[in-house]
Amino acid sequence: MAGAKKQSAFSPAPPEPARDFWRRSIPVSQTRVLFLNRSFWPDREATGQFLTELCDDLSRDHEVTIVAGPSRERGSAGFHLWSHEQRGRVSIVRTWGTGFSKSNLLGRLVNLGTYYLLAAVVALRLPRPDVIVAETDPPLLGALAAVLKRRWGCRLIYNVRDLYPDIAEATGGVRNPLLLGLLRRANDYAYKRSDLIVTLGHDMAARIVNKGVPADKVVVVPDWVDCGRIRPLESNPFRRNFGKKFVVMYSGNIGLSQQLEAVLEAADRLRDDERILFAMIGEGARKKWLEERARSMGLPNVIFLPYQPLENLAESLTAADLHLIPLAPGAAGCLVPSKIYGILAAGRPFIAMMEASAEVAQIARENAVGFVVRPGDIDGLVGAIREAVDAPERLKQMGVRARRLAELRFDRIKVTGRFGSVLAGVAMNN
Repeated sequence: MAGAKKQSAFSPAPPEPARDFWRRSIPVSQTRVLFLNRSFWPDREATGQFLTELCDDLSRDHEVTIVAGPSRERGSAGFHLWSHEQRGRVSIVRTWGTGFSKSNLLGRLVNLGTYYLLAAVVALRLPRPDVIVAETDPPLLGALAAVLKRRWGCRLIYNVRDLYPDIAEATGGVRNPLLLGLLRRANDYAYKRSDLIVTLGHDMAARIVNKGVPADKVVVVPDWVDCGRIRPLESNPFRRNFGKKFVVMYSGNIGLSQQLEAVLEAADRLRDDERILFAMIGEGARKKWLEERARSMGLPNVIFLPYQPLENLAESLTAADLHLIPLAPGAAGCLVPSKIYGILAAGRPFIAMMEASAEVAQIARENAVGFVVRPGDIDGLVGAIREAVDAPERLKQMGVRARRLAELRFDRIKVTGRFGSVLAGVAMNN
């Protein structure tokens, strides 16, 4: 781990107009905003959870409508091509959709394509918004939003949460050259037509600029955490499940981009250290495969648990002594793992197993809140875990700095307020 460097995770170097966009003082006036994203409340997927919180906060000052897909959490209440709901001040138009397994590429494409087509039909029936905000679930939403912008003559913010086709290529999730080409052309069209592109990290912004997008068109606004809801806990019933073990935890989506097989290899090498327990919490396309792999390796120090209820997230995150944030090689800049913000708020250190240029790795180094290990470096991962186990006081101080960083830079109301300033600035030019 590098020494602490007191620099904001948002700070540009050198200064660029786009990256400082949210710092400007912009008056708030009610704007009619249309969000496009498949996942939304009450689903547990990170994109839906963050968008729900963003819409809730923005609806205090703006008229917010979201075109969402079917809720995986709630299930179907009958067949309707779309239906209308209300969540506080947020208007929800929810489309019907298929529910094929995510582990099958064709099934995933059908699920996303169903939403894409119905979202287009629904959006065209809605009143003209002042600003469209398109996210990347599914990946082609930016292109749909660009078509809607052209029809309505409104403004467009492309909120890039996952960079396509880069992430699909890095993880091997998509290998078909025709599909990759379609994703590339669709996103190039969305970049060109957008008034502003909002990304989650500076590494992601750099990738987009390298595609030929003007730097002053790209803004970094990260994800966030509610520091009032997630905080260090003195008493934690969930922690009692692990006894006196040193808990190394992965919590989140168990998918293609996390390279969690490396964690199993590290657990195998540490199986004789009875102090250490690996806890894998979450669901995803690769969970079954990882469970079977752990069984075949006969790992006594690895347990798998389901997603914990949102209201118990503070207990779950603070139950760890050390968190893991792994990324597959080449995935840096394609996404920014949102789990880091909850980990920081819980006052826990982490290991960023990813390229040094990745946003999370930079946060770890610059603020002395975590360790950085190259992706696939099992020796480095094992060494970092052993170092953490043997240095409890150092780990405690890292946790204190982590909590302070969350409060200062990543608290929910501050970051959604910055997004609101970006939104207001774009709407003023409409």
